[in-house]
Parts: sequence; C-alpha cells; structure tokens
Amino acid sequence: MSNSTLRPNLSTAELAFRIYASFRAHPHICNVLTHISRAKWSEVERSISSILDPATTSDELSPLGKNIIDLMVAERGITGKILKPYLHTVLHRLLDPAQSKRLTRHIEALYRDLEWKAQHTAQPHEPSTSSEESDRVRVELQ
Repeated sequence: MSNSTLRPNLSTAELAFRIYASFRAHPHICNVLTHISRAKWSEVERSISSILDPATTSDELSPLGKNIIDLMVAERGITGKILKPYLHTVLHRLLDPAQSKRLTRHIEALYRDLEWKAQHTAQPHEPSTSSEESDRVRVELQ
C-alpha cells in the first residue's frame, strides 16, 4: 500500500483542525499563538483554515492570519525558526507529498504577496518632478 492511500483526503476544515491541534500540542508554539491571539483559539483555528483555503488571497487575511503566515514562512526569531519546520513536518505527516508541496507553495505565495504590499505601501511615493520643475513647467505653459 502506498503512503497516499494511507492518508485520508482531508477537507480544509479538518486539515486546519489537525494543524491547530498540532500547534496547541507544541509548548512554545502554543505559548506564542496564545499571546498573539489574546487567547482566542477559535480565531487561531479560523485563521489557519483561511490560510489553508486555496481561494484565500492576502487581502482576505485577518491581522492574526497575517502574523501566523509570517511565523509559517519567514523564519524570523526563535518562533519562526521552530514553527516553519514543524509545520512542514505536520503537513508531510497529514498529506501526500504533492498536496503538501501545493499547500506550502500557496502559503509562501500569500507571504510573498503580504511582503510585497508591506514594502510598497510603507514607502512614500515621491513625485516624478520636483516642485521647482512643476512651477517652471506651469510658467512655460502660460
């Protein structure tokens, strides 16, 4: 029997619950998620479910969901360095390799989109011409 026949097809909600349960079982990840969610674990599960839904775009993620995405991908700080490989291990345990890879790519795409938006909204747009040039152009046009 192949590995893929040993793994049941999980709905997004069931997969989210299993990942949620795995995160709750890990002492450090549980502590961090309790802190960033203000102990609202139902919101953690809802955010994980949203992240795992292939139809979800980065605009649809809650602030908590965006924080969880960062922890899942960025490998920033201790928690990111713990959570990312832990998530990959959980995904490989629950899904066949192709599904795991597809889901990982989806999560990484959400992260890249969030990072791109953060970089492009944080930088003020400079006008293409200086105010002196604008004044000169206005004078020349008159």
